Amino acid sequence: MEEKKTVKELENGQRFGRWTVLDRVAATPRGERKYFCRCDCGTERYVLERSLKHGGSQSCGCLRKERAHQATAYNLLGQTFGDLKVIGRSKKRTKMGAYWTCLCSCGYTCEATAAELVSGRKTHCGCMSTKNYASSDITGQRFGRLTAVCSTNKRDAKGFVIWHCRCDCGNEIDVSYNNLMYCGQQSCGCKKKEHDKALAGYLTHVDGTSIDALKSRKTPKNNTTGVKGVYYIKGRYLAKIVFQHKQYFLGTYESLEDAAQARKKAEDLLNDKVVGFYEKWSEKAAADPVWAKGNPVKILVNRLDDGELDVVLQPTI
Repeated sequence: MEEKKTVKELENGQRFGRWTVLDRVAATPRGERKYFCRCDCGTERYVLERSLKHGGSQSCGCLRKERAHQATAYNLLGQTFGDLKVIGRSKKRTKMGAYWTCLCSCGYTCEATAAELVSGRKTHCGCMSTKNYASSDITGQRFGRLTAVCSTNKRDAKGFVIWHCRCDCGNEIDVSYNNLMYCGQQSCGCKKKEHDKALAGYLTHVDGTSIDALKSRKTPKNNTTGVKGVYYIKGRYLAKIVFQHKQYFLGTYESLEDAAQARKKAEDLLNDKVVGFYEKWSEKAAADPVWAKGNPVKILVNRLDDGELDVVLQPTI
C-alpha cells in the first residue's frame, strides 16, 4: 500500500517578498492552510499558503503603494510595457496615480494607471483576453431583420467587434457582435416602434396612464404576499401603488390584512374612480366629439396633509 504524501509545511522565518512567516498556522473553512506573517512595514496578518508560494501576495499592500508612488513620480511617456506603449497623459486620475494613454500592439488605445503599467498588471488593451468568438466572421448572417454586412475597426467596451448591419427597413447601423449573438438585437429599432404603435392602438392611454391596466386586478407572478402592491420587507408589510408611472407609498404595517386594506383603499380611489370617470367621459365624447377635443381627461393626484391620497379629475361632467 502506497504511503500518502504529506505537504511540507512552511518553516518559521521563511520569507516571501516582504512577508516573514511566524509560528502560527490556521485553516480556512475550505481546508486551506494560512500562516501568520509579518510584513517588513510591521503589519501582521494571516496569509494563504498558496498566495505565499506562488507570489500572489508579497506584502500587506505597502509594496504596491510604493510602486504606485514611484511610477507617478516618473515620466512614462514613450516607455513600453508588454504590448503597450505610452503615448500621452490622460485627464483621468486616481488615488493611486495618474492615468496614461497607451497604444497597444493590436492597434487599439487604452488607459492605464502608472501603477498598473510598472507592476505588470496591465500589459495589453484587453485584446489578449478577448475570446476568439468575439471577432468571428458573421458576414451575411441574419439576426432577425438585421444582416451583418462587414466588420468595422471599432470594438465595444467588452472587446467585441462592431459590425455594420443593414436592416430590412433599409436603415444601416453599427451593432456589437455581443448584441447580435447574445443580447437578441434584431432590428435597427423599427421593430420596437411598430410594436409600440400597435400596443398604443390596443390599449387605452389617458393622461399618462393605461385604463386597461387600471381595470386589471391580476397579481404579478413574482408577488410573495398574494396581494397586489403589498411586499414583505424586514418583518413588515409595505403597501404601495403605481399610478402615472409614479410610486405612491401607502405605509408599512405589521399585518398583511392592514396592508391589503390600505392598498384596496388606494385602488378604489385611483383605479376605480378614474375608470368610472373615463367611462362617463367616453359616453359624452362619443355624443359630442367637438366637446371631447376641447376637454381632454386630466388626472391630478395629490397627497393631503394627513398623508392620504386625493385625486382631481377634469373636465367637469
